[in-house]
Amino acid sequence: MKFLALAGAFGNDEKFKVQMAPLLNELESDGTATIHFIHGLHEAKPPPGFEEFFGGPPFYRWMEESKDPELVDGLEKIRDFPVGASPEDTIRLFNPLGETAGAALAITANQALEHLKEVIREHGPFEGIIGYSEGALIGTTLVMKEQEYREQGDYNNTFKLGMFFGGWPPLQPDLTKIILCDETDVQMPISTIHVIGSLDPYLDGSMALYNVCDPDTAILFDHAKGHALPRDKDTVKELGDVIRDQIRDVREREQQP
Repeated sequence: MKFLALAGAFGNDEKFKVQMAPLLNELESDGTATIHFIHGLHEAKPPPGFEEFFGGPPFYRWMEESKDPELVDGLEKIRDFPVGASPEDTIRLFNPLGETAGAALAITANQALEHLKEVIREHGPFEGIIGYSEGALIGTTLVMKEQEYREQGDYNNTFKLGMFFGGWPPLQPDLTKIILCDETDVQMPISTIHVIGSLDPYLDGSMALYNVCDPDTAILFDHAKGHALPRDKDTVKELGDVIRDQIRDVREREQQP
């Protein structure tokens, strides 16, 4: 299966490929998957104190930071991550997209989606999508918008499997607000693998994403660490087997009448 992999905020495609190297080697060793890595359009600067966490420059984001000095970008508040009564309450308290007006959010999100459509036209088609952190937010939003894009006639891709590391839920169709399961019955239309870390301080973001997926076709995989990608040999092998099982299930469902 061919995957499109979206780096997280303040990452880039080369750093993401290094981070995923153990899993990439595991999946390519037997032809399970090939992965095309990309990063966001906008150059960015990590919040103070987080430069080492994200490695060296260049840094990129999918969502452009607000230019309004009266507004606070959501990722600048990441050091003060709240804890709500539920994952959905936590997202509402934190608001990772910041206080940017809905129209401005829709503009920068649409720029990211148009960029992804161009990447897919040039390097696709892709059956799988991978997203890390902010990359998961944009990747899941693309999945939710695919039917609309196909109906417009300028898009010819269909994702069948998503894998998300330390993710966030997708945006609503108008791109102005995040989808939360206690506000809508809308679900992700594809099978998913949610790679979480039980020590991740932003775990509620991943769980809020999981909660808008179909529990019959969504898998939770805990690597028992923080907001990072699994790299140790045993964990990577176990995750590789989970991915193979999910791909097999996708192929079996394709054969059903």
